[in-house]
Amino acid sequence: MIFIILIISFSGGYMEKWEIEVKEHWNKISDSEWYQSLRTDDRLSELYNNPETAFHPEMLSLMKKYIGNFTGKRILLPSSGDNHAAFAFALMGAKVTSADISERQLENAKSISDSWGLNIEYVCDNTMYLSKIDAAAYDLVYTSNGTLTWIGDLNEMYRNISRVLRDGGYSAMYDMHPFTRPFTMEAWKEPTVRKSYHDVFPDLHWKVQDIINSNVSAGLNIIEMAEMSALDASFWYTYDELKSLKSEEHATINDWKCNPMAAIPAWIGIVSQK
Repeated sequence: MIFIILIISFSGGYMEKWEIEVKEHWNKISDSEWYQSLRTDDRLSELYNNPETAFHPEMLSLMKKYIGNFTGKRILLPSSGDNHAAFAFALMGAKVTSADISERQLENAKSISDSWGLNIEYVCDNTMYLSKIDAAAYDLVYTSNGTLTWIGDLNEMYRNISRVLRDGGYSAMYDMHPFTRPFTMEAWKEPTVRKSYHDVFPDLHWKVQDIINSNVSAGLNIIEMAEMSALDASFWYTYDELKSLKSEEHATINDWKCNPMAAIPAWIGIVSQK
């Protein structure tokens, strides 16, 4: 599980400095060993042959429940990251726009989608503002794991998500559950509380109420929420730890009797409608 610690000030010209730093960070990370492991032939072949593997099964079911078939739907993915979800939606027939603050992330993704013959639009943009995205253009805006920890103003993000959705369109978010925030990074080894749930920094600084209230303030109607368990060991271990993990450790990590942290939800998903 990767935690990013970021303390942000948004006053005056500091916002521009922060945006540059985040862009540079992800341009560098995009070519790291960890990210290259997400672009191996085996990993991409699995995704190409079964696009649904890009999603947590419960989150995919939730989206299908309200959105139905993705074919022909216009879908925007802000903070698209590794772009596995963008590839998956396109493979399932959607008209996809992938937006990310990192040019390198988009370049790496485009090389893959071009090789597959996918027609994905790539836009370098800040998820909080979506300033390069047309208003009232999308049937679905999907944000996935790792987006919220980088967002300094959740109300602003959801205002702009609402702006780019057509009337009747949906916002779907899938991210790490805020219930994990009080615990240390390796709490599954020995559960240790590091702070109150109500403390803001240093990371994972949004509470469930913040996500819900930001949707509501943006005029989005929340229609269903899901709280989901981790699917595999990748939630609990860093990339380097996973490389040396024993099979028996894989087998027990999501059993709350062996790992008390597995007793609380790992992921949260929310679908709302404009």
